[in-house]
Amino acid sequence: FAALGHLAFVEEKEIDDLNIKGFGLVFGTWPVVLGTLSGGKHWIRLLFFDLFLLGLDSAFSFVEAFLVVAHDTVLFQDVKRPVAAAVLCFVAFLLSLIYATDAGLIFLDAVDFYINFVMLLVGFFETFSAGWVYGIENQIESLGSRAVYGYLFANFGSVIFASGLWFGLRNDNAVWAGFLGLILMYLVSMAYVLNELKKKIKQEPDKWTWKSILYELTFRNVMDLKAELEVYAQWIPTAWAVLMKQFIPPVLLILFINLANSQNSQGKSLFGNYGSYVAWPYQVLGVIIVIFVMVLFLIGLFLPDLYSCLALSEGAIEKQNPNDEIENQLDDDFEAEIKENPSAEPKKETSKTA
Repeated sequence: FAALGHLAFVEEKEIDDLNIKGFGLVFGTWPVVLGTLSGGKHWIRLLFFDLFLLGLDSAFSFVEAFLVVAHDTVLFQDVKRPVAAAVLCFVAFLLSLIYATDAGLIFLDAVDFYINFVMLLVGFFETFSAGWVYGIENQIESLGSRAVYGYLFANFGSVIFASGLWFGLRNDNAVWAGFLGLILMYLVSMAYVLNELKKKIKQEPDKWTWKSILYELTFRNVMDLKAELEVYAQWIPTAWAVLMKQFIPPVLLILFINLANSQNSQGKSLFGNYGSYVAWPYQVLGVIIVIFVMVLFLIGLFLPDLYSCLALSEGAIEKQNPNDEIENQLDDDFEAEIKENPSAEPKKETSKTA
């Protein structure tokens, strides 16, 4: 903000008239500002060296994350890590060559925008799976499908309806109309859900109270997931479970709908018309990226067996289940104790006791 203010002051313009956006916020402001300092060109060299180091740091995290996941799968478990890293880096190098052309910044800006669609979708699906899909079969078995799906609709149906009002209405009442629609639809849906829960309590009065049945519906599945993950992560705050269930998925859904509904200065949708860039190749490349990710998701949804080669290998499963190693050690100790004292009746400990 200080850099933009300085440039606006020097050029005697309003900040909105600078027409600096996207990657120009870095490459169009900092070099100019640093150039005003004593020894300015050396500060600029340090700036770009710093950006280079940031790029290397990002590359390390991208490559390492991919290699760890790939090496744990059936398909790549026997591939040597240096070979996998070399192939991955070479492929990434080829894909990044377009950014080294004269139009590299335009490609980077366009791809970066369309990647936002992908990341919001991926984030939504991940958090929705963790907070809502995990354990849903047990919830349906315990509470019935009407209560479970009704609660699902209350949370996401109301958000979609409100988003239609927020981003569909073109007047000053859109914000209030959206919140009103959100509250009303949520209350009506929850009234239906509570009625279903009331029936369930009457059917099984010895099993359910209002407190227990509401906990079962709202947090039981994600708290079970938290307990399962804590075997490996040691401790996860309860706030994580609350956010993963009640907050993050609806917010990501709203952000995605907002992005999909955004328009450029000509009143056209940004999707397919971002940055006033020509359709070919910039917009086409971005749209292809989004479609490609959606196809991958749909394949997993309808043809999950095609991804069987990416399942965890036996070694990865053993590595991720420390309790199995404890149980095996206890079994060995139990057998050894029997051999040493055949007349004794030692009491075998469970892994939970251990």
